[in-house]
Amino acid sequence: MLSRLRSLFGRENGEHPAARERQKEAAVRSQNETRQNKWSWPRHKNATEPSSQPMLLTKKQVKKEIERLSTDLQLMTNHRNELRDRLLFISEGKVDNRPYHKPNPFHEKLKFDHKQVMWELKIFEDEKTEASVKFSELTKETKFYRGLHSRLLMEESQVKRKVDMLKQEKKKLQEEWVLLKHHLEDLNLTYTNQEEESDLKIQKQQVRDVTDEGWHHFDL
Repeated sequence: MLSRLRSLFGRENGEHPAARERQKEAAVRSQNETRQNKWSWPRHKNATEPSSQPMLLTKKQVKKEIERLSTDLQLMTNHRNELRDRLLFISEGKVDNRPYHKPNPFHEKLKFDHKQVMWELKIFEDEKTEASVKFSELTKETKFYRGLHSRLLMEESQVKRKVDMLKQEKKKLQEEWVLLKHHLEDLNLTYTNQEEESDLKIQKQQVRDVTDEGWHHFDL
């Protein structure tokens, strides 16, 4: 009989909340009466003659026992449903594939917290993706500017070498210019002296020619 009750109530997943309250109250009353019966039956048995036949329960007692077992079974079923919901939520993150019963506030809050966490996680993932893209772009720009800076340093080094070479050439040209200037001055001086000597020679020749002509006239 008890196995049939368990099989019948095992297929049920929930009842109306008012029925559950009545069942809980009946369970409490049944437990109290059961405790009283446990103490009253032995005393009654001792008062009567010993019998080898097992004591038979009255219909009222059987009915109460059935109600108590039904209430306990319903409580166990409800507890099983809660544990199943928690297990489904932990393993799959959802409890939509279970039979309907009264929503549990703990589950509702847990579902709300889970949605909130998943929403914040999505925002975090989006921000992470955006930050990763920006970081990749900044890395490329950094590499580009590093390469550009290296080229500029190389060009600066080449320009410095060219400037040093030009300075050396300028110094050399200045030295050559000084030498050429001195040489030109010497040439000018030599030319002037030669010109003066040439003029003197011409003058002397002219004087000699004039003198020779004068003597020639005298000879005539």
